[in-house]
Amino acid sequence: MASPAQLAANLENSQKSCGPKSLLGKGISSSNSTKHGLTGRLVLDPDAHADPARRAEARRAFLAGRPPSEASEPSRVHWPVRTGRVMADAGAGAHEDELDGFAAWLAAHPHATPARAEFRRHARLAFLSAVATAAPPLRTRRSFRRLVWVAAAAAILAVTFLLPQPERWRAQLDGRLSFDGTDYLPGDEARLGAALEQPGTLETGVARARLELGDAFAVELLPNSSLAVPQLPSLDGVEPVAFELARGETYLRTSASYPGNPIVVRTALADVSLHGTTVGVLVDEQGTCVCVAEGTARVTSTRLANGFQDVGARSSLRVYSEAGVDPRTEAFPADDSGAGASHTGDLVQFLRGP
Repeated sequence: MASPAQLAANLENSQKSCGPKSLLGKGISSSNSTKHGLTGRLVLDPDAHADPARRAEARRAFLAGRPPSEASEPSRVHWPVRTGRVMADAGAGAHEDELDGFAAWLAAHPHATPARAEFRRHARLAFLSAVATAAPPLRTRRSFRRLVWVAAAAAILAVTFLLPQPERWRAQLDGRLSFDGTDYLPGDEARLGAALEQPGTLETGVARARLELGDAFAVELLPNSSLAVPQLPSLDGVEPVAFELARGETYLRTSASYPGNPIVVRTALADVSLHGTTVGVLVDEQGTCVCVAEGTARVTSTRLANGFQDVGARSSLRVYSEAGVDPRTEAFPADDSGAGASHTGDLVQFLRGP
């Protein structure tokens, strides 16, 4: 598909060679393809006068592909390449005649009242005048080219300033983080946010990393974790946002302004679907643990009796990787800062915000 710049160049180049402009030039160019004028309908020379019998003989000779019969009349027929005329020379003392296609046709089909040369001249001039005064096609007018440029500029301005821009990930790094093999350090947050427009895998070292998508969605990746993130989602309430946690732990939180895009965190043992929640998902050597600080989450796994289980607020569900071990559900400790809340305390703090 041609770009706007190519279309504009094509329009400009089309103005550089549009054929003759004057009435005389158009009249000349209209006969460019004429060879002899014996079979055409245009009048090449309205003032030419010739014997109808010789005209008919010249036309019959042309159609038969041979010169006129010398037995009937001592004439020569010349076939000029670019003049568009047939010259008939009747011999010594004879005059040269210019035969055109329409006159030859009249000679072969005589009318009761032959058309006069003056009438034919007026008809031809009327035709050429109509062609010369006809309005040019729309694409050749300067006003049309200006309209194209104005429309293109308006479209660019609308896309740049009027249409809503999609939210981009904002990153906060506490230490080194790797994204698809490229390392990012504190201070590289803007570069990381641009890279996160494409799907890839985040891997943390000894420090945490936090990602925020506007004010509606936040993700925190704990140390020594690996999380596959999708292509930058459009928060339209429809497009799913799917993550895959290979190891470690991640927290996810949605706010009241979240439009409702389905969020799924996949692990080797289970799929965790969030519904307006703050949830933590842990993958370790024992299996998958889902902790819900607020809202609800649905865990889907073949290790569950019904194939799925809903986890409510301030409760956790652990699905074990060892076969034969039943899943276990636990409530959060009452004291989020106590010794028994070492696993859930950070998630509750994440719920409350920085």
